[in-house]
Amino acid sequence: MAVPPSDPGRFRRQQRRRAFIGWGGAVVAIALVVLGAVLGGGERRQQRVFSVPYGETMTAAEYDAIEEGEAEADVLERLHKSGRPEALTESFVLTLFPPLPEGVVCSYWELSDEPQIFARLCFERAGGELVQKLERDVHEGIEEGSGTVV
Repeated sequence: MAVPPSDPGRFRRQQRRRAFIGWGGAVVAIALVVLGAVLGGGERRQQRVFSVPYGETMTAAEYDAIEEGEAEADVLERLHKSGRPEALTESFVLTLFPPLPEGVVCSYWELSDEPQIFARLCFERAGGELVQKLERDVHEGIEEGSGTVV
């Protein structure tokens, strides 16, 4: 059997204080969740996750079908390959192309049905859309005297 409190007024104040602390904590927790949703829920760019195997060749017809403005995911999924990143590309191929534009990432390709012709596809880092499509022939640089083959 419970013992009645010696001072009922004091007991009620303690109960009110406990209730106030409990409800206050709940209000603070809800406010933090709402604040987190407002601050963290800003505009987010929709990203597509795609998985394509490494490969560095494409046909001339595949190259011709690519158009500037296409999404990186669409291009690479259609080719079923990812191209060779700049860090793994031979220096003689890199010298065929002009310097990289700012804010892009490029992949390098060899055209399988046209030997010695290389292509570069450059995509925006932020938006992921194709902003530059170039192809170069190794022999053109040699004939003009401006290129060197290593």
